[in-house]
Amino acid sequence: MGRFSTVFLVLLLLLVTEIGPTVGQRRICPRLSNNFSGPCFSSTNCARVCRGENFRAGGYCNGFRCFCNNPC
Repeated sequence: MGRFSTVFLVLLLLLVTEIGPTVGQRRICPRLSNNFSGPCFSSTNCARVCRGENFRAGGYCNGFRCFCNNPC
């Protein structure tokens, strides 16, 4: 019975550590760019405009609109 309890406890600890929050990862909340004009076809251009708007994480195109990556 002691061996079963030990194995169960180790498996439970492994499961709990996998569910917990990951250290160093922040959530990103997209915001529509204020300065990007026209349809967004290139995420590279969008990211450059977003960095000009002080969004250091850049941006991406989605549905022809430019979204900037903003930490939540």
